[in-house]
Amino acid sequence: MSMAVLCQVKRAEHPFYIRDIDLNIYSIEELCYFADHNLALVEEGFFDDALIGWIGEELEDRNFVRSLERIRREGVQTLGRMLHALNAETGWIYVQDRENFEKTLEANRKLPGPERLRLRADSLVGYGKYTKAIEDYKRILAMKDMEGLGEQFLGTVYNNMGVTYARLFEMDEAVECLREAYNSIHSRETVENYLCAVYLAKGEEAFEKLADDLKADNGTRESLAEEIRNLKVDKPEGDVNSLLSGWVREYHRETAR
Repeated sequence: MSMAVLCQVKRAEHPFYIRDIDLNIYSIEELCYFADHNLALVEEGFFDDALIGWIGEELEDRNFVRSLERIRREGVQTLGRMLHALNAETGWIYVQDRENFEKTLEANRKLPGPERLRLRADSLVGYGKYTKAIEDYKRILAMKDMEGLGEQFLGTVYNNMGVTYARLFEMDEAVECLREAYNSIHSRETVENYLCAVYLAKGEEAFEKLADDLKADNGTRESLAEEIRNLKVDKPEGDVNSLLSGWVREYHRETAR
């Protein structure tokens, strides 16, 4: 993913590498932009020795480094206070936006671990980091017995994991995940996603059989089948990815996630 940020302060000669999304940043303003748009990826420990060292050495912002080191020594609500220190340094959050930012930050802080991990995985999908996202979805599923995760939440995880597998064209895994999503949520959206995955993995006959088993109405099966048949043969990957993106958008809109 590319980003354009007008930098008003020192630009680093050597970038800082954000490993999760394979992104190089060159300025404090780019760091602000990343934090503002990717709170799910800014976790405790984000401001580690490497990042603080880069701020000091490449950006030569010693005062900010001292603030970060003091907050880290005190060890109280470290991440939130470091983000506030970043804002104090740059004024990246406008006054009228601070209340919303505070609410979002506090809401994220209070989320249970599996919820935070799902937001992180979903963010990685947005950056095309599908393998890393699947690793996080699997970590959530490994917690399901210990954490007592609800069916709605598990269904969402399985759905998003299934669509992510489909983006990697690992269709057998996608089908299995979307079957679990349907079993957990049993909604129209999971029915449609499951049917699409089966069509892409096993063909029209398997799709029709599953549609019969799920008692899908004629309108649903005809619209899905037509959408898949209309995929352009000469550019299958791009078209399938467009279809998969549509699944994700529709699912999140319907579930308000």
